[in-house]
Amino acid sequence: MTLYRARHSITTSLTAECAEHLARRPEPAWQISWCPERLFSHEQASAAMELTELICELPCVSETAWQRAHAIADELKIDLERACETLRRRRAERGEL
Repeated sequence: MTLYRARHSITTSLTAECAEHLARRPEPAWQISWCPERLFSHEQASAAMELTELICELPCVSETAWQRAHAIADELKIDLERACETLRRRRAERGEL
C-alpha cells in the first residue's frame, strides 16, 4: 500500500483513483475522484486516499486495517458500505477487477 503525494495530487499504487487540489481555492480545496460532490482539506484527502487503498485491498485486509477503514470513514462522515460499492463499481468499469 503506497500513497504518492505531490503538491497538487495524491495517488495510490493500487488503483487509478486520486485526490486533486483545486487551484486558487481556500481549504477545503481537495476533490476525491470517487467522491466528487464534496471538498476535503489536505489532511482529509490523504485519509480518504488511505481509505481508498484499504477498500481496494478487501477482502484481504487484516482486522486492524478494517478497523482503520471504519475509523477513517467515520472521521470523514463517509458511509463505508457506499464507498465500498462505489469503488468496486469504478474499478470494474476500468477493468481493474
